[in-house]
Amino acid sequence: MLREKTKDASNARAFDFDKRLAEIRVKEQALRQDKKDQKKAAKEKARFELIKDLESENEMTRLMGFGGFGSSKK
Repeated sequence: MLREKTKDASNARAFDFDKRLAEIRVKEQALRQDKKDQKKAAKEKARFELIKDLESENEMTRLMGFGGFGSSKK
């Protein structure tokens, strides 16, 4: 009876360990996905800012009358 108790206790401990390992893996995977999403959002935001800056720069040159620096000769 004592042997069965210790055997059950060791099996329970091993099961808990496997369960904890699985939970830790799931948490790590979720953290990786969150980091990936944040990085993607930051890149997207930077891309939109760059596009916005380029559009405002083009608008400014158009308002100032700079059509281009090429020659008008054909």
